[in-house]
Amino acid sequence: MEKQILELLIGLDSEVKGLKSEIGSMKSVMTSLKSEMTGVKSEIGSLKSEMTGVKSEIGSVKSGLGSLKSEMAGMKSEMAGMKSEMHERFNGVNERFNTVDKRFYTVEGKLDGMGNQFELTNESRINEVDFLDNKVNRLGLKKKSSL
Repeated sequence: MEKQILELLIGLDSEVKGLKSEIGSMKSVMTSLKSEMTGVKSEIGSLKSEMTGVKSEIGSVKSGLGSLKSEMAGMKSEMAGMKSEMHERFNGVNERFNTVDKRFYTVEGKLDGMGNQFELTNESRINEVDFLDNKVNRLGLKKKSSL
């Protein structure tokens, strides 16, 4: 019986040694998994920091766009002011031209009246035969006297 107990103990001892070796390999697997998890954790940390940087850059771009938008609004209001100012100036110039046009029309009317009056006054003198004879004679006299 002692022999049987010894054989059982030897079999038990070999099984315990096999379990020990399996536990050792499991420990090494667990250690490699732990190191891999540490690497993954490190990569997640670096991604998190990169995402924070990207978020910061997006914030600065957003801020820049906001300032650009406000500058554009300012330029738009300035352009509207300049446009209204130019309209006022052109309205003033148009009024001046209208005044000048009125003066020209008045002068033109007066010149037409004077021309008509001149034609009417001189028409009767020109139609007279004596007028033409007098003119021709005067021209003839002037030519003779200048010779």
